[in-house]
Amino acid sequence: MSEETYRADPALSYSTLARYEREGFNNLDKLFDRLETPSLTFGSAVDSIITGGQEEFDERFMVAEFPSTPDSITKMVKSLFSQYGDSYRSLITIPDDAIIKETEYQSYQMNWKPETRAKVIKERGADYYNLLFIAGSKTILDTQTYQDVCNAVRALKESKSTQFYFAEDNPFEPDIERFYQLKFKGEFNGVKYRNMADLIIVNHKEKWVKPVDLKTSSHTEWDFYKSFVDWRYDIQARLYWAIIRQNMDKDEYFKDFKLLDYDFIVVNRRTLTPLVWTCPFTQALGTLTFGEGGHIKYRSPFEIGEELHYYLSSRPKVPMGISETGPNDLKKWLNTI
Repeated sequence: MSEETYRADPALSYSTLARYEREGFNNLDKLFDRLETPSLTFGSAVDSIITGGQEEFDERFMVAEFPSTPDSITKMVKSLFSQYGDSYRSLITIPDDAIIKETEYQSYQMNWKPETRAKVIKERGADYYNLLFIAGSKTILDTQTYQDVCNAVRALKESKSTQFYFAEDNPFEPDIERFYQLKFKGEFNGVKYRNMADLIIVNHKEKWVKPVDLKTSSHTEWDFYKSFVDWRYDIQARLYWAIIRQNMDKDEYFKDFKLLDYDFIVVNRRTLTPLVWTCPFTQALGTLTFGEGGHIKYRSPFEIGEELHYYLSSRPKVPMGISETGPNDLKKWLNTI
């Protein structure tokens, strides 16, 4: 299936589970809102070249030089374009009231007069709005970001630690195959899940499969464990491994292959020192405990998935364990912190 079809599938994904685990019951209605940040865009561009090649990158991105625009204004201009792009060919022609409403929604410079906010957005965002027209469905990258993307791709392909992972398949080594962006679906305890693996390496001779995920990080490569905590990549590793294993078990050829632990490959756009991090608890079940004194506890992705599935299908007014009609025990809930 295409990536668009995959993204539209209602089955639960790692990103949904991780966002729910970070933000909790209070943000159920925002779980499926699209997140768009410069860091995510950079990561998508690197992924696109590594996993799909330059042709895929050219289909998804447009490189252009434009005046430096603060991220806050860029975000508003994108939103305005999505709302009014079919009606207004330039930002200047959009009514001030509409722009003021957007600044209020995004809490932009609320200490300024409304007309001042509209004036600044039009002045500083006009060129970017015009570029959005030219780009159409493509994402715009400035030339410096594109150069950083190319540098990261080059580092990943040339570094001794990662060059094997992203090498071209060698006709003289037919037993080794690399597959990018394979999509899988799985079902556990009645809950449906999906995943798209960045890279899967297959050794047909030795009968093993190595799943790999590529990360671009704001942390240096040697501090990747901090990103691992921030973004709950433990959920991704365990969920993806289980889904892939389930599919392999159903396949006559791959059922006898060993599925190895997940490897995370990380690169930082400034330090450009790609490193490989193996997740040795990829196949672990239940709750995991880490940190001094065991203060870091990671629930199983399937425990999270079943809980989230219940909330999304039943839509209760309060979280599980909270009583709407009787008293709630403070001591019990304080001990969960």
